[in-house]
Amino acid sequence: MIEIIPAVLPRSIVELREGLSVLKGVSALVQIDIVADILGSEEALPMWEEFDFEFDIFLDHPERIVEQCVALGGSRIVVHAGHSGAREALEALQPRRDGEYAVATGLGLAVFDTLDTLEPFAGLYDFVQVMGIVNEGRQGEPFDEHAVSLTRALRAAYPQLFIQVDGHTAGHEQVLAEAGANRLIVGSAILGADDPKRAYEEVYTRANAH
Repeated sequence: MIEIIPAVLPRSIVELREGLSVLKGVSALVQIDIVADILGSEEALPMWEEFDFEFDIFLDHPERIVEQCVALGGSRIVVHAGHSGAREALEALQPRRDGEYAVATGLGLAVFDTLDTLEPFAGLYDFVQVMGIVNEGRQGEPFDEHAVSLTRALRAAYPQLFIQVDGHTAGHEQVLAEAGANRLIVGSAILGADDPKRAYEEVYTRANAH
């Protein structure tokens, strides 16, 4: 079964609240893309009782905010291999990977990364996120076919690895599923739809039709 997780890309807490309101009743887990310093001194996120949160940190020095992401209810946190401080962020999260409220750690790979990119982070992550677009941290960007090749290479090299793909995945569900993806992150195709719940169901159906 291929999982579908909606994503929001807020530039402010107000935008986050608006996005979560749209996704209420669509999915219990939502990915929040952190592309700007929106967390500030927040001690709780909007609608935190209604969602589980995955934080996808697109900022340099994610080690500075990973603990705050955990405190705000993050059950999954993605940091990107190409960003300064990525290894330090994953190291900081290691004590959080076990226990009653374990946090899953993800390593983000850019479209043109290779399997060698994983080596410096060995043992520090639970899953890998492949970006499906070149210009990361934006919604509505065109899909890049290199994401399919990278997903396929990861699956061949690591049969048990959990792989998710983020970035214009809607419309490419079947090819990504066939390449070995376990989960697809979907942004504007769900969030911007007239009927987000129906859009979610349609993406899910296409992803699991293979």
